[in-house]
Amino acid sequence: MKKFLKILGLSCIFAFVALCSHASTTMPYKITGELITIEPEAKEVDTAQAENNSEAEVDEAEAEEVTPTEDPALEPVDLSEATLTVSYDTTNAEGEAETVVLFEGQYQENFANVVQVAEPTEVKISLRLTEDSDPMTINAVIGTDSDVRFAYLDRPGPRDEFVLLGETNQVMNPDDRFTVSGDLGFLGSDVSSGTTVMMRAMYFNDEGQRRIKSWGPVLLKNDSFMIQGDVDGPLMAQMYINDGNNYFTSAEIILEPQTDLVVSQLGDQTQQLSVTSGSGYHSKLVESWQQDSNYITMIEAYAAEYDQFLVRWEAGEPEPEVSDEDSDVAESETDDSSESEDVAETLTPEEGCEDAVAQESEIPDSSYPTPQYYRLQQKAIAFKNDKLKEIAEGDDDPMARYLALEFSPYGYFDPASQLAALEPLVDEFDEQFVESNLNPKIEQLNQSMTLMNNDAALVPGQKVPEFSLADYDGEDRSLYSLLADNDMVLIDFWASWCGPCIADFPELKKLHAAYTDEDFEIVGVSIDSTDEDWIGGVDEHELPWINLGEVKGWEGPVSTMYGVNAIPKGFLVDSQGCIYKKNIRPAALKEFLVDRYGIDESLEEPEVEPDDSQEVSS
Repeated sequence: MKKFLKILGLSCIFAFVALCSHASTTMPYKITGELITIEPEAKEVDTAQAENNSEAEVDEAEAEEVTPTEDPALEPVDLSEATLTVSYDTTNAEGEAETVVLFEGQYQENFANVVQVAEPTEVKISLRLTEDSDPMTINAVIGTDSDVRFAYLDRPGPRDEFVLLGETNQVMNPDDRFTVSGDLGFLGSDVSSGTTVMMRAMYFNDEGQRRIKSWGPVLLKNDSFMIQGDVDGPLMAQMYINDGNNYFTSAEIILEPQTDLVVSQLGDQTQQLSVTSGSGYHSKLVESWQQDSNYITMIEAYAAEYDQFLVRWEAGEPEPEVSDEDSDVAESETDDSSESEDVAETLTPEEGCEDAVAQESEIPDSSYPTPQYYRLQQKAIAFKNDKLKEIAEGDDDPMARYLALEFSPYGYFDPASQLAALEPLVDEFDEQFVESNLNPKIEQLNQSMTLMNNDAALVPGQKVPEFSLADYDGEDRSLYSLLADNDMVLIDFWASWCGPCIADFPELKKLHAAYTDEDFEIVGVSIDSTDEDWIGGVDEHELPWINLGEVKGWEGPVSTMYGVNAIPKGFLVDSQGCIYKKNIRPAALKEFLVDRYGIDESLEEPEVEPDDSQEVSS
């Protein structure tokens, strides 16, 4: 009996060891990559030039001098120094984060390597063209019984991409799997050899921090794609389809565990796509309006009119007049004006600011009529939003109401209605969901309302609020002390990452130099997130005016006081802090300064005499 028990015990030990060995066994998975070169499209102007050259009998030697291959932007990518890294992040036995490198080596035009993993593992595949270049990175999952294929997409010009080929399987938990697929052949000429599909979703983690999850980009293979991933609950995402040249569209989708979504054509147009699942929250929140015949009719009308608009625009033809009925409908459905206009009409100028009341509207009227395609598009959007509002305000399912609000059916300019629909959901979900999903959104909406109210109160004829911030040298500067030393001051909110802000600097420098003797000054207020970014931006662009840094991003107290929800944002004020102009840009600022101080000779543009020798076409 003892011998039997001993044998039985040893058998159990061997079985346990075998089980453990099997559980830790790694499996090989193949990772392959290739180089795909996208040839530049032939331009109509090139064809016309070729015809002219033929007519003029230009010899071959001259023609060869202008061949596209000599354009530096069209030179093939150099992979001689390219390095590929495949790695994943993990936590070691001591609880410390570490990066495990599965492969690191030279990347060539045709790449193949085998890596070993014991379970599905999310990896980063990074490509660095040179030692000094930034890496291009895509995410993939290895260990899903499918290999990983990727490519370097060498596009004409500086728009190269690092993509997955045909499909991606990023499933970590099979029980939570979703699939999005489609054959996009119906796009016809809009589908090119460089068309990619990617998806992105914004969510809040358990600590209420905003995070972004992405899948792809995936390069079409035979006009088709497939993206597989997993989510532990319903999640709104955006899908983007882009050929890197002329065609771009996006679609809103709801991802859910065990759901298959199929992309296809919507009606007889291609401006918007159809995405169907036939069940679940996507069916309720997207298909309910997207597959409605009324909506499809509206989108078809919009797409047809947009095509005609492009034809007229390219031909330089004016837009046709819109009937009063269509105009009224469009205006009622697209009135996104903020409360600032109503407030401006009711506020009386502050004492001493009577002369600062605006002589013209804050945004100059444009003689260019609103295109009809835009009116038709807004009509379709209004139809969609009405359907979503019905769900957000009256559906019995709290999750359906929450997801409907993810589409922002009330628009940017009505956070109060969005908040009124969102707050009751606090009592419908568990504490964890409320803390990680609802409370951050409620906080954002409250912040938006504060910004809108502050922005609405700061109109011409009112005074800007006082503040003190550190300048470039670290010295605290009071706004009103700076105003007292000058006649007119532009308060310019900007950031080092803001392209439009940077684009304004050259003209602002000219105006600053031209009128500094007239006691015109600029006070730049950076809303960067770090001192390094702010100071670096001032140095890089050599900003000659007074530079102050709040350096707290969008939620700094000064930018909040001033209702800053977009940059650049400028307030032109006098020595008393009275607002003369709001949201002013260089062209309007120049007009104001010239009217106030006269034209400075540095701003006078030299007259250009006509060149009688210029060539003309016959």
